Amino acid sequence: MEVMYALPRADALGKHIAEIFPASFVAEFEQSHDKPGTHHLSKVKLHLRNGDERIANLSIAPLLTREFVSVGSIVLVEDITDRTQLETQLTQAEKLSSIGLLAAGVAHEVNTPLAVISSYTQMLQKHARDDQRLKPVLEKITQQTFRASEIVNSLLNFSRATGSEFVPLDANQVIRETVTLLDHQFRTARIAVDLDLVPSLPLIRGSQGKLQQVILNLMLNAKDAMIEGGGSKMSLKTNYEDGEVVISVRDNGAGIAPEHLHRIYDPFFTTKNTPKAGQHKGTGLGLAVSYGIVQEHSGRIEVESTVGDGTTFRLLFPMMQKPAVRAADEQALSSISAITEEIRTVHA
Repeated sequence: MEVMYALPRADALGKHIAEIFPASFVAEFEQSHDKPGTHHLSKVKLHLRNGDERIANLSIAPLLTREFVSVGSIVLVEDITDRTQLETQLTQAEKLSSIGLLAAGVAHEVNTPLAVISSYTQMLQKHARDDQRLKPVLEKITQQTFRASEIVNSLLNFSRATGSEFVPLDANQVIRETVTLLDHQFRTARIAVDLDLVPSLPLIRGSQGKLQQVILNLMLNAKDAMIEGGGSKMSLKTNYEDGEVVISVRDNGAGIAPEHLHRIYDPFFTTKNTPKAGQHKGTGLGLAVSYGIVQEHSGRIEVESTVGDGTTFRLLFPMMQKPAVRAADEQALSSISAITEEIRTVHA
C-alpha cells in the first residue's frame, strides 16, 4: 500500500480513511463495514495520489476481539490491474478469432456476385460510352463495386491466418519506408511528420509487409483525425525497454472519446461516419486487422487518448536476443587486437 499510494506508513497512521483514500473507495467501505460478515467487492477503481488508476478486489471483514466483539474492520486490497488487462486482451483475441471465421465465409460468398456485377457494368460502360445519360450512372456503379471489393478484401485480410515468413526486421527501416510511401499525402495535407528513431535499435522477428500495414493504418487514421493545415503534427518514435521494442505513433488530432476506447478494435466499429471531402466512410476493419497482426507477432498494442489533445498508439514487440560471443571468439578477437597494435608500433 505504501508503494501503490506513494505514502509512507508513518504519514498514514492515525488519519481517517477519507484523508487517505478517494471518495469512491470510502463510499464502498462505509456501505459494507457496518454489516455483519465478510464482504467482497470486485474490480473497484482506485484513483491514486499521482493521478494513476488501479483496479482492485476488496475484501472487508470484521476485526473481532477474543470475546467476538467487533472493534473495527480489516480491509484486504488485491491489485488486479495487470490481470484485468490480460483478461481484456484474451477476450478481444477470442472475439476476433470467432468473428474472423464468420468474416471469411461472408467475404468469399460476396466476392463472386461482386465480380459479376463489376464485369457487366464495365461491359455496359464500353457499349454506352457515348450515352451521356447512362455514363455517370454506370461510373457510380463501378466505383461502388470497387469500394465493396476493398471492404471484402479487408474482411479476408482480417480473417486470414497466413503463414508469412518471419525474418529479423529493423523497425526503424520499416517506419522510414512507410513514411516515404505517405510523404506526398501528408505534404499535400500540410501535416508535419517528425521521426525520433533511436539508433542501433534491436531487431524484431516479423513480416515486413504486415508490420508496414499496421503502421500505415495508424498513420492514415491519425491523418483523418487531424485538421489539415498549419499546426497539425504527427510523431513516430522508437525505443526499447524491458526486452521489448516500442513503436509510438502520436498525433495532436481530435482524440478518441472515452466511451469509444474499449471498442476501437471491434470489427466494423468506426467513428468516421461523417468523412471529409474526398474520403470514404470508414469500414471499421483497419484497427481490427492491425490488432490481429500485432498478436500474430507476439506483441501488444496500447492506446492513450485525450479528446482535443490527440492520441498515442504504442506497439510493443519482443526484441531478438543478440547471440552471446563465445569465450574462444573473445580470445581470438583479443589476440587480433594485440597483433594489430604491435604492427602499428613497429610501423611507427
